[in-house]
Amino acid sequence: MTPTVTVLIPAFDAGRFVGEMMDSVLSTVGPSVEILVIDDGSTDDTAAVLASYDDRRIRVLHQDNRGLVATLNRGLDEARGEFVARLDADDWMVRGRIEAQLAAMAADPRLVSVGTDYVLVFPDGTESARIRMPATDAACRERLSLASCHCGPSVLLRMAPIRRAGLYFDESARHAEDYEMWTRLTEVGTLANLPVRGYRYRIHDDQVSTVHSAAQRKVHLAVAERYARARGHDPVPERKLEGLLWPEGPRATRTLRASRAALAVLRRQRGTESVRFVGRKVVEAAARR
Repeated sequence: MTPTVTVLIPAFDAGRFVGEMMDSVLSTVGPSVEILVIDDGSTDDTAAVLASYDDRRIRVLHQDNRGLVATLNRGLDEARGEFVARLDADDWMVRGRIEAQLAAMAADPRLVSVGTDYVLVFPDGTESARIRMPATDAACRERLSLASCHCGPSVLLRMAPIRRAGLYFDESARHAEDYEMWTRLTEVGTLANLPVRGYRYRIHDDQVSTVHSAAQRKVHLAVAERYARARGHDPVPERKLEGLLWPEGPRATRTLRASRAALAVLRRQRGTESVRFVGRKVVEAAARR
């Protein structure tokens, strides 16, 4: 039977987390779901943990280390489902997420990607408040001038338009490949996020946003500028956008820097989503210890 959904999970040296992730998936998805795990040349016990699972829904592929972007693209090629649900190997699937996303896709055939709100899970096991993502296509497009409109691994993708357009994750946008991909999805369909707690995102020292933070920032800023220009807008100056997204220094300094950056953003785009997003970033700058 051809699966309706492929859950695509790239894994590299995820042995200490991958068991929890697999348990969360197996306990929440139905029989018409393919669970596709691509082990990207792990050197720890990732392969052994995956081999301990005996479930016909699971398909594990092993390869020499090629990096996340190449692994995601192989996953898009290998996926048998009409839809692909992203999931990271160090996070958790939330019950009801895929069903809600499939219902949204069925209700609007123009949708090419549907994400969800999410929570952060800290090393001590506590969770953040729910982080709300832009709900509508218009809000997603507005957000993309500044930052990603999706929590990447919360997304469900409709593969038919993606395959027709020959879209893949861009190797040159490594470390911000999700963000860059969403900007191109706007050319083939609409985007949305469901206002539900659909993803649990683990915070730890080995994640990409920590290990490759400098490279990620550089690519992020380039994607934001390119997308704004493609929409016919003046991009937010790089220094201002960096000050909004990654303010540094003592609390008073970073709050002032984020506030000034927020004003610079709002001089260029004053939509509801922009106001909400920059307000949140200023609050985060002030609250961070």
